[in-house]
Amino acid sequence: MLDSGISSRGKMAGAVGRGNTMETLWQDIRFAVRVLIKSPGFTIVAVVTLALGIGANTAIFSVANVLLFRPLPVKDADRLVVVAVQRPQSDPNPLSYPDYLDYRQQSDVFTDMTGYNLDLIGLSASGHADRIIAGYVPSNFFPMLGLRPAAGRLIEAGEGDLPKTGPVVVLGYDYWQRRFSGDPSVIGRSVSVDGQSVTVVGVVEKGFLGPYSVIEMDAYLPIGMTGAGQNSTTFFTSRNSSNMRVLATLKPGVTAGQAQVALGVIAQRLAEQYPEDEKGQIVRVFPEMAARPEPSAAGVMPLVATVFLSLVGLVLLVACVNVANLLLARAAARQQEMAIRAALGARRIRLIRQLLTESILLAIGGGTGGALLGLWVCHALEGLRPLGDFPIRLGVTFDWRVFGFVAGASALSGIIAGLVPALRISRANLNETLREGGRGLIGDGSRQRLRSALVVTQVAGSIIVLVAAGLFARSLSNAESVDLGFDARNVLNIGIDPGLQGYDQPRSEVFFRELLRRAKATPGVESASLAFNYPMAYYSDGASIYAEGQALAQDDRAPGAGYNCISPDYFTVMRIPVVEGRAFTDADTSASQAVAIINQTMARRLWPSQDAIGRGFSYNGQTGPMVNVVGVARDAKYQGILDPIGNYFYVPQTQNYKSTHVLQVRGSGPVESLIPTLEAEIRELDPNLPVFDVMSMERSLGGANGFFLYKMGAAFAATLGGLGLILAVIGVYGVVSYNVSQRRHEIGIRMALGASPGVVFGLVLRLIVFLVGGGVLLGSLAALGVSRFLSSLLVGVATWDPLTYASVDALLILVALVACYLPARRATRVDPSTALRYE
Repeated sequence: MLDSGISSRGKMAGAVGRGNTMETLWQDIRFAVRVLIKSPGFTIVAVVTLALGIGANTAIFSVANVLLFRPLPVKDADRLVVVAVQRPQSDPNPLSYPDYLDYRQQSDVFTDMTGYNLDLIGLSASGHADRIIAGYVPSNFFPMLGLRPAAGRLIEAGEGDLPKTGPVVVLGYDYWQRRFSGDPSVIGRSVSVDGQSVTVVGVVEKGFLGPYSVIEMDAYLPIGMTGAGQNSTTFFTSRNSSNMRVLATLKPGVTAGQAQVALGVIAQRLAEQYPEDEKGQIVRVFPEMAARPEPSAAGVMPLVATVFLSLVGLVLLVACVNVANLLLARAAARQQEMAIRAALGARRIRLIRQLLTESILLAIGGGTGGALLGLWVCHALEGLRPLGDFPIRLGVTFDWRVFGFVAGASALSGIIAGLVPALRISRANLNETLREGGRGLIGDGSRQRLRSALVVTQVAGSIIVLVAAGLFARSLSNAESVDLGFDARNVLNIGIDPGLQGYDQPRSEVFFRELLRRAKATPGVESASLAFNYPMAYYSDGASIYAEGQALAQDDRAPGAGYNCISPDYFTVMRIPVVEGRAFTDADTSASQAVAIINQTMARRLWPSQDAIGRGFSYNGQTGPMVNVVGVARDAKYQGILDPIGNYFYVPQTQNYKSTHVLQVRGSGPVESLIPTLEAEIRELDPNLPVFDVMSMERSLGGANGFFLYKMGAAFAATLGGLGLILAVIGVYGVVSYNVSQRRHEIGIRMALGASPGVVFGLVLRLIVFLVGGGVLLGSLAALGVSRFLSSLLVGVATWDPLTYASVDALLILVALVACYLPARRATRVDPSTALRYE
């Protein structure tokens, strides 16, 4: 009973302690709210400052969350991996379909393996055609990922796994809502896909945008329907066609590294069995979240995310230091309040907690505003179109990761911004503070030194961010100055695909001839041509090439090449000179000798020190029909802005039919004015035929394979640098202005003793030089170390580039001097008699 009583009293005491703690916490919160409301100007400035820093962090983290941290909404996402293959001197790539089958059948480290072939298709229903993004998937795709239908059914086991089987389609949920208004009666309806009749059997569940992280799949078809409209089965037989993006689920207890070792044994076996295609090829296994959106991104994406998260972290630090300086500025006015609280028995820890409560409330307000700002930025990013007419689909949501990041950033910001001021003000000398009558300790050098040190830190952090921004800007400039090998000015691209409306080849050819005739006759058009794609397009074609009379060594692989199908005037429109031989003519038809024009690189590699004209090669297999080289064109960039130029060739459109075409016209001036006229001509030929990717060649170069990533990196870095610059300058201005106000008495005495305005201005200027100069020096040295991590992301610029450092330093110094001119000028106008009376 005695023990029980003691236990009961202990519990009661604990409850009272907890009750007192909660009560004082609510008192702190209520008091902090009243204090902040009484100072609306200070509160707004502090909250906005933190909101800008937290908002930038939220935006970058939200994108990183989509690309690196958030698992797909599928079954066993934590064990989902991507299987890719890599050849010497190349990035990891998707598998060929035969390789996918071999690895799936022979591996024993996965519970299942599936994949998808990403493609652009035309879906036509009720007389209207859409060009959409689709995935051709094996029948185990949906079961392995644990996906369910929102309506109808999904692809069933064994359905469409063989070539030219499974004429069904499953719609993406958002596309179903957008195209068919969510009408359930679409299930069972026949639609046309690339001219083939298929049946809509279901709709995938809401929230699943597809396994490709930055775009949404509009439809899913059985893998057997791949190429059905082109009457081709090379996808199912060629080991050189790397189009199968493979996903697998690890068995419990098996790691990605162990799976890679196991698959390596299979890769060696395949290399021995198919040396021509598999020799030197290694297999790679990545966690699915590390290989978004492509396996080739596995090496660079974490680095990019780390760099930009570090930059925004620096910006947030600058913002926190700025708020800390604001709190220190208010400290002098609140010293008497803290002294009275201490005199009444408040312990120092209690005072610190009260002050931290105020800074954390500021951070909560900044976090709320920052979260809204960051999510707004992310939704704005989704309006970008680096893939022609298709928007980026980040699918940014305020999930627990983003919420946790914002909450953590807000709490950390509140502590960083408030801790130093709280420690500083809570240890003020009680007797001295009360004796000063609440006016603060004028000339308190330690507080001024602390504020100055914080501003130096701000300037240094801003210098690091500005240097990174300058290096990215220089990289963009260097990328834009690369010789592309063609003239992109005054060229208009208009995408057309008659196959969307079910045109067969003869009907399409008639359509194209008439369209080309009308385009050439359009006023303002200098020349016009047709091609399968355009340079740096988000879709392309390639093949293995076999030079006539040149046998491959047993261990060698056939070299690859990209190619384009064009009309005779293509080289005139693009201004790519044919340096040897001839261009195509109207005489190059399906009934004449198969011909090709190759680039200089291909000529040099296949026939070194020889004349390539008249030589032959095949791009349809080693035993395929040979095409005769009739010309050599100047090298041009086609795959990527900074990719090395590889083998490339051109074949006549009339000898290699493709449904998708790009009408390219060169205008006598800006080509945007030609768009309405040319679109009207297309509508007159077929009012139901959609056009796509209508843009100038210069604008199209801003796509995913062009300048998009460089422009985005430079824009992000410039925004962060500008934000850091503004915050640093505000901090310098605040300290200088506060210093001038605190030294009014000193300045008045100096001027009463005969000091000129120039001398007073020099006093203020010395402070500015100390703050900015110290920050610039410290920041530049730190930037030299930090910028080394950017080397792999830069183009043609060294991480220690003198021009960048000099420009950044000069910019910050100049802006700081301009911003501090007003307080410096105010100091020179102090009236000695007024200043002395004030004191």
